This record gives sequence, C-alpha cells and structure tokens, in this order.
Amino acid sequence: MKFVVSKKLIDNHSLYLTVLWMVIFFIIALALNIIAKGIDFGTTATLWISHILGNEIEFIEPLTMKELLLTLHTELFELILVFILMATLVMRTSRSKKLKTAFLLSGVITLLTYPLGLIASLFFGTFYIIVAWSAFVSFHLVMIGSALDILIMLLRKRF
Repeated sequence: MKFVVSKKLIDNHSLYLTVLWMVIFFIIALALNIIAKGIDFGTTATLWISHILGNEIEFIEPLTMKELLLTLHTELFELILVFILMATLVMRTSRSKKLKTAFLLSGVITLLTYPLGLIASLFFGTFYIIVAWSAFVSFHLVMIGSALDILIMLLRKRF
C-alpha cells in the first residue's frame, strides 16, 4: 500500500521498477489486443460488419448471440482491468484535474460504448457496429496514449 501513500515513486526502487514494467506490459497487451481483434474481426468497420452480420457473397456466416457474448465477456474482463489500473496510475500523476477528468470520461464512455454497440448491432444493424468499432479504436488509443505519457514520466523520474 506504500504505492498509494508515498508522494514519490522514485524513492522505492523496486516499486518504481514494478510500475515501469507494468506500464510497458500494458502497452504490449493493448497492441496485441488490437492485433488479435484485427485477425479475428478485421481492421476496418466494413470487415467488422461482414464478420458480425455475415456476408452472403463471401459465404461468411453471421455471429450468433452466444459467440458474440462469449467474445465480449472475455475481452471486457481484460479491458476493465487495464482501465482500472491505468486510471489509478493517471490519478497519481501531476497532470491537471481537467486532463485527468477527460481521461476518465473518455475511457469510461468508450469502454461502455464498445460492448453496447456490438450487442445493439445484432438487433439494429450496421450503424452500431461502426459505433462499436470506433469506440474500440478510441479506447485503445486513449489507453496507449496515457500509458506512453506515464512511461515518459517514469523514465524522466517525474512520477
């Protein structure tokens, strides 16, 4: 619990290294998540639409509700953990309160919009797949951007 209480992380070298490697592994995990989703669903919104709703011309079967919920369940577990840990790290930084609030709001909104958009797409169509795709990309960009910011602060020993 010293991580929460202490003012300077640099005072405890082992904790500093732990947080440094945690941020590095977050960046790697988020990049691998994007690659895995690109392999599974595709990299564009059009490919996501074909994969989720199916495409008769290309003989692609639509995803069932069960498959989609199972995919979302496992993926959301990882994304929520990453968000919570990144939020605690961002809250410890010396950034302005407005920037921290913007990070939290954008993270929560995109994290909630992604699964709700995918589920809504099964009932209402392609617009919600585009919403889910853009929320997925936005969430990962926000998390990777904040992780890189924290990594730079750690390397400059200003954390």
